Amino acid sequence: MPSKNLLLFIVLSGGLLLSLVNSCQEKQEEKAPVMAQNPLTFSALRSDPLSCRPCHTGIVDSFMKTGKGRSFYKADPSLVFENWKTSPVYDPKSDFYYLPFRRDSLFWVKEFRLEGTDTIHQRTEKIDFFIGSGNQTRSYLFQRKGYLFEIPITWYSKKKIWDLSPGYEDGHNSRFEREVGSECMACHNAGFQEIPNSFNRYKHFGATLSCNNCHGDTRNHLEEMNRTGGKSKNLKLVSLGKSPVQARLDVCRQCHLEGIKVRKEKAKAGDYEPGKLFSDYYEVFIPASGKSDFGFASHAERLQMSQCFKVSDGKMNCNTCHDPHSSIPEENKAAIFNVKCRSCHENSGHMKSCSGLKKQDMEKGNCISCHLKRSGTNDIPHVNSTDHWIRKKPRSPAENQGKAIEFQHFAGKGFEATDQARAILKYAEIYEDSSKLRQIKAYLGQLPRIEKLNYYYLSNADWSQDLDTHDFSASRDPWVLFRWADLKKKKGLPYLGELEKACALAPARAEFQYRLALAYEGSPMAATQYQKVLNLNPMHMKALSNLGFHALENRHYPRADSLLLLALKSNPDFPLALENLTRSKMEQGQFAQAKKYLNLLIRLYPQEGRYKAILGTLP
Repeated sequence: MPSKNLLLFIVLSGGLLLSLVNSCQEKQEEKAPVMAQNPLTFSALRSDPLSCRPCHTGIVDSFMKTGKGRSFYKADPSLVFENWKTSPVYDPKSDFYYLPFRRDSLFWVKEFRLEGTDTIHQRTEKIDFFIGSGNQTRSYLFQRKGYLFEIPITWYSKKKIWDLSPGYEDGHNSRFEREVGSECMACHNAGFQEIPNSFNRYKHFGATLSCNNCHGDTRNHLEEMNRTGGKSKNLKLVSLGKSPVQARLDVCRQCHLEGIKVRKEKAKAGDYEPGKLFSDYYEVFIPASGKSDFGFASHAERLQMSQCFKVSDGKMNCNTCHDPHSSIPEENKAAIFNVKCRSCHENSGHMKSCSGLKKQDMEKGNCISCHLKRSGTNDIPHVNSTDHWIRKKPRSPAENQGKAIEFQHFAGKGFEATDQARAILKYAEIYEDSSKLRQIKAYLGQLPRIEKLNYYYLSNADWSQDLDTHDFSASRDPWVLFRWADLKKKKGLPYLGELEKACALAPARAEFQYRLALAYEGSPMAATQYQKVLNLNPMHMKALSNLGFHALENRHYPRADSLLLLALKSNPDFPLALENLTRSKMEQGQFAQAKKYLNLLIRLYPQEGRYKAILGTLP
């Protein structure tokens, strides 16, 4: 029988985890996808560059050596350039070590924690994909049930070191839970097909970036060439050389523009494709702390700040200096760019007046070393990138450190104030920056109803006077229904119908299904719904802990301990799993084990007096 102290412990633990939400019909689980092999079958959504090689051998072979042509690979020993026999990376903020290692043809990362010389936590994930060319960095992905997640460490090529991945440093280590969505994949992969409304689950993956990313869908072109033996003059393909300069720039801006994009309310039908104008579909706002602040992929907006670009009358674009099909040899880079600069400035006086150097001396020099700043970026550690804002005297990015982030419109004109509010709202959601939500209050009356709903969902502000309780229930958008259900739940209004509908529309979204399991607490359906969550994500720590609690309530101790230990493998600092394990061990009379978990709780939460009080009652 549990003691009074133990009963008190159970009550104070909030039942050791129970919240609310409800479910939808069980669906047969989809098979995990497999990586499409090169060359991709023509049935892929986007064809592999090798599909174009029979007619464009030189271009394709050259392209495959560029960073774009090496943007995504299935993990393969033949592609290794990192040091896989290395010391672990330590994150002092989270007290985790990360050790990358190779075993035969497979690659792994082990996360562990030490207490003295004892390993008190260990988790190992197999690397499934390499992402990034490795020119500056290469990161790593793993898939679980077809869901794609990022590995917490990255190889930094210039310094030849392993370290925490960008965005994981300074206490922001999301470990193995960072979801890799389609926006990330779109700049690294061609041929993937996502499962709608899952965010990071894919039916299949493709390969590296392809010809389609810049030239549009090549299927009609390939069919036409195959039909005519390559003799047709009807290319059925975007000809960028004949496109307006803005359309050519927009092709590069797909990936080389850092900012928050919001779809225009009056956007044209469909979505952006090469050859179209990006501005017909989206407004883009650049979050920056000053003109000298730039990100790793800020090339597009920084170039357009240059006087060279402004006075070129539409002649200057990315291709002026860069051939997208070829890499510039490192050893000849200065000379090649000097020629590019002289092509416009030979007779303009710039070459003659440049520090008084003679022409023959300048040919040995380096224009970009003086007029393009090369330094660290504001978003990627351990890298040096070229700031594409061409200036007479580039300044240091350090000048703007500490300034508040402002949202600059990329095009500079032609946008509504509400577009900027929508961008700030999106930024606040992505970066979990609640301070930005205060800037939106002035625009609330002008925001579209969906964005207004999102504002209240993110801010927890009182919406009762501003939103109609029947406003969103008829929506077919699962994200709208999920957020609306959450707002109604917090108000004590009936919300289960909206949540069930959201789950039915997004059956692959594990977090929706988890919230539904919470809503079923107190009913026999809860355990079934938690199991459904684990079918989608076997490492969902909250579902594991809650299901373990259900087993504990029914005195099924072996099952409870198994589930709770798996929850701690997912996150060894998860207090509810530690509390439930403590209770399980106490009820089984395993007091030494109970003390172990209580001491872990005391170390994590030294201010929590009840843990020490319970520890004092144990024999």
